[in-house]
Amino acid sequence: MTGNGIPLPPIELRRLVTPIDADFDHVGDEPVYTDIPVEAYDSVFDFGCGCGRMARKLMLQKPRPRRYVGIDVHKGMIDWCSENLTPVDPHFQFVHHDVWSPSYGKDNSYRLAAPFPVNDGEFTLFLANSVFTHLYRQQTEYYLSEIARILSPRGIAITSWFFFDSDTYPSLDGGPYALYVSETDPTHAVIYDRKWFIDTVSRCGLGVRFTRPPRAPGSMWQVQFERRTSTSVDRFPLGEEAGDKICGAKLGQVTEPALGKMNRLGTDSSLGVPGQIPGLFGPIADVAALKQTWTWRIGRAVTEPLRIIKRML
Repeated sequence: MTGNGIPLPPIELRRLVTPIDADFDHVGDEPVYTDIPVEAYDSVFDFGCGCGRMARKLMLQKPRPRRYVGIDVHKGMIDWCSENLTPVDPHFQFVHHDVWSPSYGKDNSYRLAAPFPVNDGEFTLFLANSVFTHLYRQQTEYYLSEIARILSPRGIAITSWFFFDSDTYPSLDGGPYALYVSETDPTHAVIYDRKWFIDTVSRCGLGVRFTRPPRAPGSMWQVQFERRTSTSVDRFPLGEEAGDKICGAKLGQVTEPALGKMNRLGTDSSLGVPGQIPGLFGPIADVAALKQTWTWRIGRAVTEPLRIIKRML
């Protein structure tokens, strides 16, 4: 418990989110984000809420959101938030997002995505801090459509991303549009092609209202979305603009006009269908199939009682 009366998560949970304890506090009572209208804080959906880092900040600001829903794949963090933060304010609710994750949801259901547990158009503010930097491309396409679904007509989404520019890599012509940093855990850090990103955002029903490039090259970008309309103008840099801030090689001569490549992206049959939950693939599909075999089930039946006994000793 801190001096403000709001419980602080145990250190083992905090370290799964950030090494900086100050990230869980909010000095003063100004809104957390000062560059969005104050009315945007009315109803907040926090995708990847962890152990309440953003929830605690929103509880400390003025105005406090009228409604808050946080979801995360890590069940232990959700349980802690429900038991410690919801009693502080019952309007702050936390829901376990039962989707498999190699880092934080290994015991979850073997599915790559699930609908957000809320109705259409209910939220004035959507938050996803350091979430899309850890998702497979297929998951990203699905969840962008989910953002468009739950945002209110004037709602705002604040998200963070890593970007590269495939125009600077001749070997990447035609994809892939997502680069995975780790071989053992592909979702450790995911970097997206800028042109693929803006084309996908449009297909999923969103427009870019604001983009903040990182201070240091290769760091995370902040991108704010709104629901797309016939008059939407994407405020997002392409080509040489902000090219020195992307991951990897500095942008030199652009190898192909941006519009031509975007048109080709829009007709690429490998892209997913907006709003359609992606199917399992790769190692995830292999493990899911293995768990359906009799060999796995018999082995589980033998070893599980031994694990329970070991915990009791």
